[in-house]
Amino acid sequence: MKCRRYGAHPSPAPVGYTARPESQRLTCWFWVLISHLTSMMTYSLRIWTYCCGGCRCMVWLSGISVVKAPFRYSISEIVDDVLRDKMDREVREYAKSQLGIEYVYKSYDLSKVDFGSEQYVEPHITMDDMYRQAAGVSMCRMDRSNIGMLITVNDNPQYLDPAPTTGLVPQLSLRQDIRAQNLQGLACSALPESLLNSAGHFAMGGKGDVLLIMGSGYTEWFLDRIKQIRNITRRSRGDFYSMIYFLIFSDAAASAIISPEPDGAQVRIDPCHVVVTRSARPVPAATLKMSPDSRCRVIFDMSLDPRGLLDDIVRLATKSLTRLQRILTEEIDVFGIHTAGKKFVDSVAEGCSLDPSKIRMSHDIMSSTGNMGALSSIQFIDECIRQDVISKDNMGCFIDYGWEGAGAFAFKRIS
Repeated sequence: MKCRRYGAHPSPAPVGYTARPESQRLTCWFWVLISHLTSMMTYSLRIWTYCCGGCRCMVWLSGISVVKAPFRYSISEIVDDVLRDKMDREVREYAKSQLGIEYVYKSYDLSKVDFGSEQYVEPHITMDDMYRQAAGVSMCRMDRSNIGMLITVNDNPQYLDPAPTTGLVPQLSLRQDIRAQNLQGLACSALPESLLNSAGHFAMGGKGDVLLIMGSGYTEWFLDRIKQIRNITRRSRGDFYSMIYFLIFSDAAASAIISPEPDGAQVRIDPCHVVVTRSARPVPAATLKMSPDSRCRVIFDMSLDPRGLLDDIVRLATKSLTRLQRILTEEIDVFGIHTAGKKFVDSVAEGCSLDPSKIRMSHDIMSSTGNMGALSSIQFIDECIRQDVISKDNMGCFIDYGWEGAGAFAFKRIS
C-alpha cells in the first residue's frame, strides 16, 4: 500500500470493523496525550525532588570550629618593625591605611625569622596541626564511625603526596571506607562547591555525615618570596603585590559537620540556594605557580592583573547574587562578603547594591582577623551565631569569590 500523503487510497477496513465517530477518536487521542504529559511531569518531579527538592536534600551544619594560628600581629607592627628595612615609606603608609585590616594571625614567630637570609623557613605550626585541632572540636560529641565522607579545602602549598585528605583519615581515626575529596585550587570560593558535593553525596544514598576541613596557609608562600626581595616599592608591582598578599592573609583552619538530618544542627542550607559562577576568561587574571629559579630552588611565582581580577570578581559576584535573589522568598538580614581587603569588599558591595548596614560585620571581621582565605565563609557563619547577629529562623547570605570565580549562598539559623 502506498502512503496516503502521496495520494494512494487506503486499504479497505477489515470485515466486522465499525469506524468510531470523529469525536470519539479525538477524545481518545486527547487522553493518550494527557497520560504521556502526566508521566513526563511525574518523572521530572521525581528528578527535581531527588536532586534539590524537599527536606531530604537540605544540608545541615553543626560543630563549626575555627582555629587561628597562634602568632598575632598588627599590620603596623609588621611594616614599621619587622619589615621596616625592606620597604619604603609609601608602601608602609599604604599598608596601614588602605587594606582595611588591623590584625592578622601567622603560623610563624616572625621574631625568629631572619629576613636577611634567603634560606627557606618551615612554618612554626603546621597546617595539619590546626586541621586536627579544628576537626577534634567538631567531632567531640559524635561517633567518628558516622563520618562517611571527608572534604578538605587546602589553601596552602600541597605539592607532595599523599594529599592531606588521605593523611588525615588515620590521624583523625576515621573509618577506612570513607569517601574523600581534596578541593585543592578552588581557594576562596570553595564552600559553595563543598555544600553542593555534600548534597550530592546524600542524594546518591551516601551513608554518614560529611566532615569538612578548610585551611588557609598562604604565609608560607609569600614569606619565602619577600625574603628574597631587598627593597619593596610600588614601582615594582610583582614585589609590591607579594608583600600585600603576605600582609593580608591569616593562617587558620576550620571544620564543620554537614549532615542530611537536622539533629543538633546550627544552620540549614538549601542546595537550591547555592549559586556558583566560574570565570570564563581565556587568560586568568591571577595565577600562582611553583617554578625553579637559577639555582633550581622552587619559588612561588605570582602573576596578577589587579584591575582585571577586581572587575571579574565584581561581575561574577553580582551575577551570582542576582541568580540567588530570583529564587529566594525570604528577606536576608545580614550579608557576608569574603574578606579579601577593603577595596574588594567595597567594590563587591557596591556592584551588588548592598545596604552598608548589612555588611558592617564583614568589615569588622576583616579588620580583626585579616583575610582568612577559603574558611572566611565558615568564619562568618560562626560569628553570626556567636554574636547573635542573626536570630533563629532568620536568613543570612554570604558572597564568596576567588581567583577562579564567585558564588553566593543563603543560610538559615535554626538554633
